[in-house]
Amino acid sequence: MGKFMGGLGVDHRSGNKKTGGRGFSRSPSRRRGPGPAKASISGWISALHALRAGILVGCLAFLCGTAGAGTPLLLAGSTVLYQRVLTQPGAAAREMPGTTGGRLITALSRLYVYERQDLAGQEWLRVGTDAAGRNLLGWVPARDTLTWNQQLTLALTNPAGRERLVFFRDWDALRSVLDAASPPAAGRALVQAIAAGGTDPRAVALEPETYVNLYERFYLLPILDIKDYSTAAGNPVRAVKVASVTLPEARGRTAPGPAVQDQGSAAEQLRSFKAAIVFVVDSTLSMGPYIDETRAAITHFYERIRTAGLLDKVAFGLVAFRAESANEETNEQLDYVAQVFAAPTQVRNGDDFPARIAGLREAPVATDFFDEDPYAGVLAALESPDWKDRFDARHIVLITDAGALDGTFNTPAGTAPTKDQAVPGVDSSTGLNAAAVQREAQRAGVAIAVMHLQTPAARQAGNLARAAAQYKELARNAMTQQEAYFPIADGTRDRLRAALDTYAGDVIAQIEHSSRGTATASGAAVPASAAAPTDADAADQRARIQAIVASLGHAMQLAYLGERRQTAAPEVFEAWISDTDLADPGLRTVEVRVLMTRDQLSDLRDLVAAVIDTAQTDLDGANSTAAFYDRLASIAATFERDPEATGRRRAPELAQRDLLLDYLAGLPYKSDVLDLKKSDWTSWGLQRQADFVDRLRKKVLLYSRYYADTFGWVDIAQTDNPHHREAVYPIPLKDLP
Repeated sequence: MGKFMGGLGVDHRSGNKKTGGRGFSRSPSRRRGPGPAKASISGWISALHALRAGILVGCLAFLCGTAGAGTPLLLAGSTVLYQRVLTQPGAAAREMPGTTGGRLITALSRLYVYERQDLAGQEWLRVGTDAAGRNLLGWVPARDTLTWNQQLTLALTNPAGRERLVFFRDWDALRSVLDAASPPAAGRALVQAIAAGGTDPRAVALEPETYVNLYERFYLLPILDIKDYSTAAGNPVRAVKVASVTLPEARGRTAPGPAVQDQGSAAEQLRSFKAAIVFVVDSTLSMGPYIDETRAAITHFYERIRTAGLLDKVAFGLVAFRAESANEETNEQLDYVAQVFAAPTQVRNGDDFPARIAGLREAPVATDFFDEDPYAGVLAALESPDWKDRFDARHIVLITDAGALDGTFNTPAGTAPTKDQAVPGVDSSTGLNAAAVQREAQRAGVAIAVMHLQTPAARQAGNLARAAAQYKELARNAMTQQEAYFPIADGTRDRLRAALDTYAGDVIAQIEHSSRGTATASGAAVPASAAAPTDADAADQRARIQAIVASLGHAMQLAYLGERRQTAAPEVFEAWISDTDLADPGLRTVEVRVLMTRDQLSDLRDLVAAVIDTAQTDLDGANSTAAFYDRLASIAATFERDPEATGRRRAPELAQRDLLLDYLAGLPYKSDVLDLKKSDWTSWGLQRQADFVDRLRKKVLLYSRYYADTFGWVDIAQTDNPHHREAVYPIPLKDLP
């Protein structure tokens, strides 16, 4: 059933009191605070030692019954990291060094190195598929492999709003562009020349015009080398050497739909493009007028699409949310945390929609805090039944006048936590924060926009800055790398209505155009690096909404066309790339992922969860917090460098050593923990430390969601024997501790 059963897979959303709703299920863990110190730092380390030792005993017992062949070779200077290689096309495993023939190995298979031997001036490697010696394949020439000491791979971002990525033949070829008087102009000219059918000896491949979804057609872009460089203009650039291969259909997933040759032209494909918008509306005591405005706006939208004959191509949904109360009687009156009033796949027409939302009213009583639980509403919208299969462009528009419960402090206005005391926070019923919810939206291919009502009451409560920070994070859509955050000055109804009309109206216009076979422009008028306005009175509010909706529509169409055409990653093998757009360094061309097996992900969850649970009572002084930092940093570095290094056989070593420097050597990307300095950590007050630990807790919840993802796991077959295949999941680096 999987290692997460019975604990990690717990759904934090409680049972429904109504169909489509989310009822209450309060637990003591929801309200938290560090509380009094009940155990020393050494106490939880000892407990962790015991836990890992217990696992070790079980593992040794298992290994005693297995015909193993020792352990792989260690990296130079390391006591825990194994040597790994990737196989090149045509690599074959032979029984002995120097022989010919042998069994072909799939290109870019991840293998451990068990022995090295020089023979007649040629180096040979004895390789296996695991670290336990259970499946040694044989000997391969070293020249048929690539050294891959890290488990890092890259995923292409959506090319909407940026230049297509060029795969350069070697470092000198990439540097010729970086050293140009104008790297953006040189890069753009190169892309245009290749896209027009030309060739350039510096380039081996060009990124596809449409988006390649890693979760639909898995590919590997493992990092082989990295260089930090400055262009002639003085802009910093990170150059990355990668290999590339797309898994054959038999070993990966393919995009749904008919075969590529049956698709027709892009114009013909776009005629069937469909869109849905789910409005997630705060339905607490203060929101009555805004609920009425949203209801009226959607009614108007349905009339427009009815007139345009688009009822089969555009649909709307509505989810309402509130928050859980500590008082049971108040809970009864509040009735729900989140409730789906209308799912886009269930609404038949414009007349059906008002009937479905007729019961939506503001809450009869106030909730406990100014913050509410919008994350519960957004997750309910993300999980709208079947809308991924029915609609190609999927939008969520959040409307609220308050911040979000997320486990951080919820103190009365004017009250600030001190360095010696942490204020208990209240979590969302989902247990997630803005970053985690945005990650879920990214996986689902859904764009989130936030219309933040900056009411006088919110300003008086000191809630605006806190809420704005949360919602900018929530609305930073990965597909365009822009913040779809729209503050509504003074929370006035007419400004909200104008924003709703602009956003939804432009989505409808996109569908009108696509139904005629016309693609959406990229909306590049608003660069990704431009910050969202802090005052919705800014003259460009309407223009900003239009530009961002255009960018989102363009990105969704690229994803749609890529899926219909079953676009694959470039069939190159080795190349150099820039991990940012040459024309706009604020745009990422790739995202870093760590490939983790189910056991590795489970180990990571267990280890971090154990640290968090015990550290809850341990953040009480400089010594304990310093030790906690050391432990956490080692965990993060270990998994980013090589998740396999935390295998159960080496658990006691990891529990007893400070391995930070060992894992940091050569690591090209760092996570939140690795960027954190010990001096910063120990200087923080307890509140900030507690909030940091709480963010780690939310990462643990993400691990359970990744583990349970039915479609995200991919089998990288390294042998024909199904017992030795190893499914991996591409975990975003930013989700590691």
